[in-house]
Amino acid sequence: MFSSEVVMVLSAAVLNFCLNGLWYVFFKKAKVEAKDKAKNTDSNPTAYLISFIGSLWASYGLFLIIKHIHPNSLSELLGISLGAWICILMALSAKHYAFNKSSMLNFFKDYLVDLVGLTVMALIIWNG
Repeated sequence: MFSSEVVMVLSAAVLNFCLNGLWYVFFKKAKVEAKDKAKNTDSNPTAYLISFIGSLWASYGLFLIIKHIHPNSLSELLGISLGAWICILMALSAKHYAFNKSSMLNFFKDYLVDLVGLTVMALIIWNG
């Protein structure tokens, strides 16, 4: 029905979405204390949909990168994940924390999960 590449990208996206959910639950108390409780969007299904679509796009983008680079070893694959995290995600996201005057600790709490997610998705795609 679906090609193995579609299943691989979807599987990686679902796993990343679940990983982010677990990460959010783990740091939920700190996030709620940091934000106004009236602005808490836990019950908003749109946030979950956007989160899943983001995981899907990230998985597909990582698939395209891996497909064109063809890493030959685990260290090359981890280099792709770490490079994407530092050179793209962290570089573009840092400005939001700088202008909002948020702490570096919050920055790393929010984005460390993306390094783990990129690595897990890359492993799924590479082994697929």
